[in-house]
Amino acid sequence: MEKIGFNELALESIGNSHEIVGVVYGNGHDKMIIMIPDYNFGEDGDDSTTWVLEPTLEEWQMIIRQSDLKEVEVIGEDKAKKIILRKSTRQIETSVMWEVFRRDKYTCRYCGNDQVPMTVDHVVLWEEGGPSIVKNLICSCKKCNNTRGNMQYEEWLESYKYRARSHKLSGNDHLRNAIALDIIPEIREKHMRVHKRKR
Repeated sequence: MEKIGFNELALESIGNSHEIVGVVYGNGHDKMIIMIPDYNFGEDGDDSTTWVLEPTLEEWQMIIRQSDLKEVEVIGEDKAKKIILRKSTRQIETSVMWEVFRRDKYTCRYCGNDQVPMTVDHVVLWEEGGPSIVKNLICSCKKCNNTRGNMQYEEWLESYKYRARSHKLSGNDHLRNAIALDIIPEIREKHMRVHKRKR
């Protein structure tokens, strides 16, 4: 673990590229880290870093505020636009998530696991304005979603991390993931999210 100061924290990453993955409890002497199920927390060979920040009360308030920013999202084309005001920066409509889960048979498209809690992963990254619509989402276990992080989808499919996670997939499953590349130009041209954060 590496200690950092508040000025080294990329505050805008809170709630965007860095999400809540667990909690820390302490009694003034000992600390207990409890992770969300299926979250990859520093396995052997993992090149990730764990940072420890001990903010002031004012800095803590800024972190909490950043994790709860409001967002306006416009979805759709022309006159049929739907506007959503969200309290959290990355909430996805429940009906959209369940449609993705059903389409993908409640199975992670990256590793084939169907025995753990699922999330949805954006093909065109959410951080780049990728919309939270069914055609831009893939059913993913939390471990695969966290392993991909903010890699571009094409880069992810070519990475050793994807190969390691997807070794149990059938040829058809790999093909299905590759075909998702074909929707990226359409998403970028017609469905990119327009958003404005309320400060």
